[in-house]
Amino acid sequence: MNRYAQLAMTHWQRWAPSRVRALYDPVAFFTDLGEQVQAQVSDLARLLAGPDPARETYSQKVARLQTATRTAEEVVMAQLVWTPAPELTLAEAREEWEQTRPSDEALISWAERIQDCPDLMGSTAELEDKAKTWAVTPEFLTSLVAAPIPRKFVAENQATMAEAATLRFLREVR
Repeated sequence: MNRYAQLAMTHWQRWAPSRVRALYDPVAFFTDLGEQVQAQVSDLARLLAGPDPARETYSQKVARLQTATRTAEEVVMAQLVWTPAPELTLAEAREEWEQTRPSDEALISWAERIQDCPDLMGSTAELEDKAKTWAVTPEFLTSLVAAPIPRKFVAENQATMAEAATLRFLREVR
């Protein structure tokens, strides 16, 4: 049983114990789920990382690959493991989601990376995709990157961030 399987089993035992009890062979189920997660994380991370850019240093490559893997893990785990169990109330599901969602810190880090290397900004389509993912406007992201201190910008726009978090939560529980 890989680490994804162990995380899934622990999560389900806590949040959906009756679903775990209903499984014919929980070890086989979670072993299979862990293998599915691992395969999808590997595939998605490879896509997110993309080809090696010219003149990329070893440290940059390691950072790019680690970021791609972490992002892939967040996406796949959200789809296959962290989905709210039907046993949870909406408030409980929101509490669980808050504990497992990508933090605002990830968006701040993204903005700081763009400030350090403006070439990473990507196309308008990529910016729109990121805005859709985070449930904010592309203009908000552009302002975040343009802010002298992205962390301060996020703190000053906490209402927008909270509203975006609610929209992302509702999008995921549908």
